[in-house]
Amino acid sequence: AVSRETWISFEDFCVCFQSLYVFHKPHTYAYNYQKTYFKSTDDRAFYYLSVDSLMPIEILVSFSALVQWNTNGDKQECTSISKGVLIVEHFSWKCLTRGKPVLKMHTAATKATVLHLPVGRNILLFTVNSPIGHHIHLCSMVPCVFGEEDAVMPGLEQESHRFIKQATAILEAIGNVINNFSSKPELSKALKELELAHCPPGLHGTEMAAEHFKVFKSAFWYLIKYVSGSAALHSYRFAFRSLTLDFKDTELFNDDNFSSESFEKSSCSSWQNRTPTSEEEAAALKLQAFWRGTYVRKIVNSRKPGTKENTDVKETLQKLWTVIELDFEYCAVTLLREMFKRNCKSIEMFPCYEDEHCKVCFDDYSVTYADQPPNVWFVVFREVFLVSQDMLVVPKVYTTIPSCRLHVVDNDTLEEMPHVFFKVAPRVYLKNKKGYTFMAEASTGDQPVAAGRWKLRLIGSHRPLPLLSREAVNDAYSAREIKEYYIPNDKNVMFRYSVKVTVPHVATVQVQTSKSDVFIKLQILDNNEEVVSVTGKGHALIPAFNFLSNEPFLSAQ
Repeated sequence: AVSRETWISFEDFCVCFQSLYVFHKPHTYAYNYQKTYFKSTDDRAFYYLSVDSLMPIEILVSFSALVQWNTNGDKQECTSISKGVLIVEHFSWKCLTRGKPVLKMHTAATKATVLHLPVGRNILLFTVNSPIGHHIHLCSMVPCVFGEEDAVMPGLEQESHRFIKQATAILEAIGNVINNFSSKPELSKALKELELAHCPPGLHGTEMAAEHFKVFKSAFWYLIKYVSGSAALHSYRFAFRSLTLDFKDTELFNDDNFSSESFEKSSCSSWQNRTPTSEEEAAALKLQAFWRGTYVRKIVNSRKPGTKENTDVKETLQKLWTVIELDFEYCAVTLLREMFKRNCKSIEMFPCYEDEHCKVCFDDYSVTYADQPPNVWFVVFREVFLVSQDMLVVPKVYTTIPSCRLHVVDNDTLEEMPHVFFKVAPRVYLKNKKGYTFMAEASTGDQPVAAGRWKLRLIGSHRPLPLLSREAVNDAYSAREIKEYYIPNDKNVMFRYSVKVTVPHVATVQVQTSKSDVFIKLQILDNNEEVVSVTGKGHALIPAFNFLSNEPFLSAQ
């Protein structure tokens, strides 16, 4: 250890780090993660930690700060301002606010403590502020990922350990039912175990229990269709009915096209486009009742060991189980994930639901921009993304441009998504017809901006994420700039231009005044009727507007 009265160089400091930590425990293995960083400014550094365990987690955190000591006579002191600070707090990319801090350390040398985390998946944000440099060393009995954002995020698309454990327990219970389908006492016991496996604790006797059972059956039928494809779907349907004994829920098979072609071939043309008589309706109802009774008795017989129906169903279910066992864990995860997608309130009662805020997936879209002179405004990125279903989307921008802002516009309503602290807030994007336009603007200020790379990251809970409307991202834009003097008038109209559109295209309209405190209202008019407008102070922007060629003249005010 280095005492406070000893001065050391950067090189000696690094050598000390290499032998500073010793972690030993007989017959165990420790996962060690280290991060050393030197800097010449007081900017904060951010690191992320992802850890997932079925048991409570303990992590030894050692934090060392390299600071400047002040000489006061024969003593060397370190003020509280120059001390290194480490703050650890729960974090989620899908939430604007950070979680409650779980650890805070101040030191001018080295400190270590044990961090206790609950069962499940945890994401922590390490915020470090140290005048010169710092070193972080983690020791854990549980595998974890520690580092920059790009090192931690890719692993979070996988399901958590608690989710996989819950999913495999449900599928194992289904397999137990299938294996004991021909044994009446064992089947009854297996069905009760299956109910306990797929029902969250505390669900029995509540109003949402019936809805949960419906969700489970719907997800199970989805898994059957997934593993079997279109082959022998009729026999699988009968086996599914026999296993669940559900004769009322017909919504499960509404999307199936079974026997539609055979029905069309066997249908008589004389019955097309005609209204049946009352006698024909009564006869049809009687036939349906007879057929339903026959079908129900057949399914009931399939539950009786030794019957032909039971043998057929047993054989069908065994074929299904053989296919499932080929990729057991993936099928288990698919089943439980489908239950989660149904958005039933009972799902929130699963212990693994607490890990959902840590599950993220993302897609990156990058463009390059050229050198920009001082005091210019330019478009960095503008693309249309299609949303196939309602989904949570968190847009995040990575850039070195000092002044850059992202805008998202609903192309159906021309409404812009709200901002929080100049960033697009996380929200659920609803499925629409024309998609959403993501547009990024930037300005250089008094200093030029060197050429660089700009990246947009779309973060969501699960796939599919918003899809780019074309094959590749465009990074070349044609711009037309008009500069004029404003002449005061009674109507306070700064300018008015007529725009002739020869080819349909999306354009960005921006207005900026030399006087920064002027309030501006920018309008796009169609036959003197306002289509879209925006107000600003010294700067007004319409991020994206689709100019149509079949309307020969549009006016902009």
